[in-house]
Amino acid sequence: MTRSAYRALTQELLQDVPGRHRAVVSPTEPGVVAGLGHLDPGIGRGEWRIMVADGATAKAGEPLIEIVGTAGELAAAEDHVLGALGYAGGVARRCRELRSSCPTGLRIACGGWKKLPAPLKPLLRAGLDAGGVTPRLIDGEFVYVDKNVVRLLGGVEAAAAGAAKLDHGPSAVQVTSAADAVRAARAGVGIVMVDTGDLATLTAAHRELDAAGLRGTVVLAFAGGVTSDDLVAVWRAGAEVVDLGRAILDAPLWDLHVEVADPAG
Repeated sequence: MTRSAYRALTQELLQDVPGRHRAVVSPTEPGVVAGLGHLDPGIGRGEWRIMVADGATAKAGEPLIEIVGTAGELAAAEDHVLGALGYAGGVARRCRELRSSCPTGLRIACGGWKKLPAPLKPLLRAGLDAGGVTPRLIDGEFVYVDKNVVRLLGGVEAAAAGAAKLDHGPSAVQVTSAADAVRAARAGVGIVMVDTGDLATLTAAHRELDAAGLRGTVVLAFAGGVTSDDLVAVWRAGAEVVDLGRAILDAPLWDLHVEVADPAG
């Protein structure tokens, strides 16, 4: 059976509908606006009037965007507005929720953006920005050395030395034990990342760094399957930064819809 050529069936259905019409994009639930800068009204999608700003909190039913155009243009616009705002807004809302349950003094980062397909990364960053979560462990430039690179280089001391030669700011080195945390600090790293998801290892790293007189020389970070329920325990175990992945990346879409309203004036 031969597959038929692609047809824009909705456009065919609407091609004889006369006049210009007005539609409104609004959420079906409260949320956080994000991703407006990544919308593309394009050609043939009507005239768009954005009525909110990124970072704004929106109520259910609150107008976000007004679109005026032909019936076909409204249908085309719907295909391009909901996904971007829904994805970025879902991330932003999750970030706000996480921040509200985060102890003062614990920085939330989301390094998991590296795992996403390239087309989604700008929308994730927009959601992080609107939600108040940073994609970086610290502000400014630094060299991140993950545990596989540490292994390939021959250990934390070699990894710290190699990162220092790059002259690109402090190094962040992943460790899996308290002993490696101390070795990394003695080798001059700026950030010790306990990337095990094990609070006992984090606690031991904090304690042994303190006993060695090195705790004040490094930023202690933690990652590995952390959820909102873990944030207080992570802070109590001594971390200054927590790197969240799936807890943010699995955020549900912000539910939005486009409704045709009264005719355009």
